[in-house]
Order: sequence, then C-alpha cells, then structure tokens
Amino acid sequence: MRPTATGATRTRVTRTICADPTSTALLLAGPAAVDLWPGVRRVGEVGGRVLVEAELAEAATAATVRALPPQRTPTSYVTKFAFVGPSLPATDGELTLAYAPGSDSPATSAVLTLDSTDLDGSLLNRYDLTVMAERFLDNLARAAEERCRAA
Repeated sequence: MRPTATGATRTRVTRTICADPTSTALLLAGPAAVDLWPGVRRVGEVGGRVLVEAELAEAATAATVRALPPQRTPTSYVTKFAFVGPSLPATDGELTLAYAPGSDSPATSAVLTLDSTDLDGSLLNRYDLTVMAERFLDNLARAAEERCRAA
C-alpha cells in the first residue's frame, strides 16, 4: 500500500459490532470480503488482485482491489487494502477490529480509514466515500452478528 500523500482525502468511519473481533476478522480472511463492499460485483482475478465492477450513482466502472488478510497485533486485527480504477480515486484502506471497551458480551470496535488521492475529477466525492464506508461496516456487522447468533 502507498504512504498517505499530501493532499489526500481521509475518510474515517467507526461502528460497534455485536460479535467478537476474531470471528469478525475471519470474515475478511477470504475472497468473500470484497462482496461486503456496497455496489461491487466480482468479475475476475488477475495477479493477486480482484477485478470488480462498481455500480456508482453516476455510472458503472471497473476497479482492481488488492486486499491483504487480517494481521493480528497485540490488541487488534488490522486489514489493509487498496483499490484503483478509471474515474476512481486511488484509495488505500485500513480496517482495525479491536475489543470494544465496556461491553458485557464480546463486541468489536471497527474503525475503517480510507486515504484517497485524485478525488477531484473522479466519480466519487468525500460524501460518497463516507456513505460507502458506512455501508461496508453495516454489511460486515450484519454478517458477523448473524454468524455469531448461528454459532
């Protein structure tokens, strides 16, 4: 992934998920993690990157996504990813999953950060990125909580 560029747009969203961080991180370990991103449909894989079609408000476009499996740190799981495509800002992302403090049952504090460059002139703006990031965390929470209830 790239270092944060000067002038990059940073998008940061958070959410508490009613499932433990380990089981939530497992959802991100496989190729299905891309399917949690809103408006994205997987169309192939090339050189360790996933090729997707993204349905945006303005138009559909293609993008390539590189997602690394979650890495365990002493206090959390961290997943890094990047996407780029025609008319899209080059974006590096990081999702951190840690135990949420003060919960009676295991819960996850999820923090998703996106660093995007070349936002001007792309099909996305700051608001679009925020909404997409929030919807991704909604989808992740739904999948993790359903998995937790089924266990």
